[in-house]
Amino acid sequence: MKKTLSLLTFILVFNYSFSQKTELVKEWIMMDTLFISQVTRAHNISTDKLLEVLDVTNENRDNLGFNYELKEASNGKGYMSFWYKILYYKNQVIAYELTAGIPNKSKKVKNLYKEKLSHLFEISDEFKITPLTFGKKRASEPIIFQDLKSTKELEIAMNPFTGVIYGNYCGYGSSLLTNREAFDKIINPSNCEFLMYSKNPATRIMAIEYFYCNISDFNSIKINEIEKRIEEIKKYSPLTKTCGGCIIGRDRTKSIINKLKNCR
Repeated sequence: MKKTLSLLTFILVFNYSFSQKTELVKEWIMMDTLFISQVTRAHNISTDKLLEVLDVTNENRDNLGFNYELKEASNGKGYMSFWYKILYYKNQVIAYELTAGIPNKSKKVKNLYKEKLSHLFEISDEFKITPLTFGKKRASEPIIFQDLKSTKELEIAMNPFTGVIYGNYCGYGSSLLTNREAFDKIINPSNCEFLMYSKNPATRIMAIEYFYCNISDFNSIKINEIEKRIEEIKKYSPLTKTCGGCIIGRDRTKSIINKLKNCR
């Protein structure tokens, strides 16, 4: 009799616990769908309204130099979050990138999120979300006009949204940085100086690295022009985000550049 009572007690407790978890799932989904609707409506109104709904604060911006700043953060309510990157110039928003993730739940739940998020994003049949961007062209333009025709590949390497960490391999899996991969595909003596006018500080430093490591490929006039630009970068971009192994930090831009001179 005691064994029967114990078994019944266990079943009742299990059923109650399962019921609670089921209700929690529904609650989280409701929170998500409401937040998605709020973000979608805000996006359709204005950039200011979108940032308000995402609860974007002024803290923890990365100083990119030359009066540009980058804010990277997220905001979520239930199972999913919105991730955003915002580019500022003199404290004014000039570009942003917004994305989200569909929770890895049942196909029914995935389709629900896809239906809600499709009012904001393009979503593939595999539930892959294409980021929503504003001002992407402006984010990829050089700080000062340069007489060189841009390409899609150049724009990717120039854009701060590609990544502003200077380095090669980074993280626990020691993966090649996305911005380094984009940079290595396009760098050559013809576009090296152009890349030093990027709004992306990592791109500027990688271009300087290439210049010092391949200085024999440049004539004396071009060397003089580039060295003047390097002095400007040292003056107006005090710190650069770096990665060594799996540690991300900030180093003095001037110190990084002085070390790169040894590549000659």
